[in-house]
Amino acid sequence: MKDKINIKSPSKINLCLEVLGKNNNELHEIKSVAVNLDLSDDLIIEKSDTFEIVSNIDLPVEDNIIYQAYEFFQKKYGNFGAKVNLVKNIPVDSGLGGGSSNASNFLKGICSLWGIEQDDKWLYETGEKLGSDVNLFFTPGINLLTGTGSKSKKIDISINDAVLIFYNKDKIKNKTKLAYDLLTPDVYTDGKYCDQLIQQIKNRSLLLESIECYNVFENYINKLYPGILEIKENLEQQTGYDLHLSGSGPSLFCLINDKEKAMKIYNTVDSRIFEKVLTFPWEDK
Repeated sequence: MKDKINIKSPSKINLCLEVLGKNNNELHEIKSVAVNLDLSDDLIIEKSDTFEIVSNIDLPVEDNIIYQAYEFFQKKYGNFGAKVNLVKNIPVDSGLGGGSSNASNFLKGICSLWGIEQDDKWLYETGEKLGSDVNLFFTPGINLLTGTGSKSKKIDISINDAVLIFYNKDKIKNKTKLAYDLLTPDVYTDGKYCDQLIQQIKNRSLLLESIECYNVFENYINKLYPGILEIKENLEQQTGYDLHLSGSGPSLFCLINDKEKAMKIYNTVDSRIFEKVLTFPWEDK
């Protein structure tokens, strides 16, 4: 049994994100198609008598989702300690799922580290308690998300294209809550955009740059992130591609089938106040 394991903790973008309405608990029900990306954080988990997290960024431990995940783990399995070295490469508060990915991969990792048989039912129940998109990272690839986002079903197909992401390094407090608070019933949809995209995938007719990436929060993009529309339009002119909001934002991405062309655009585009990263769909390691 190993005393240390290294894990790649991938990011994600939402190719499609619809809000269907509210459930009986006044929580928004969604339908979304999410794809995981090679842009990843590094998780190094070592056996220890205690629990601690160290990172390359300033990280209040008790507010960190990994710490919250460990509390659930400890209640179920007892005092199996771990030292977690978290190297953040996914931009924080970018809408790219870094925190949720860290929690999911930590839970799988600490079970593996201590030789604990994986309890899928418990993992998914815990993921649902931790956050709306934690569960999609248990089966990285392309997933259909339903319910409040915590129900995840893998779509068994791989794609091999480039994703160019632009993101603002400024942190926005409670951005997800702010985004959902803006929603009104007139922007609710019936899931048809996701259904159309899934049909494309199942027919293996998917070229990333040819799909229409619907995102309900595009309706509120300038209210959420004042000034971003001007930046978006400028980047679209430079790249020649449509840019899309990821999740509730504020990251923008475009999809490019030609990797050499993607690299050329990445090297030449002036992203102004936004940072840029070129990445690719996740492949199981």
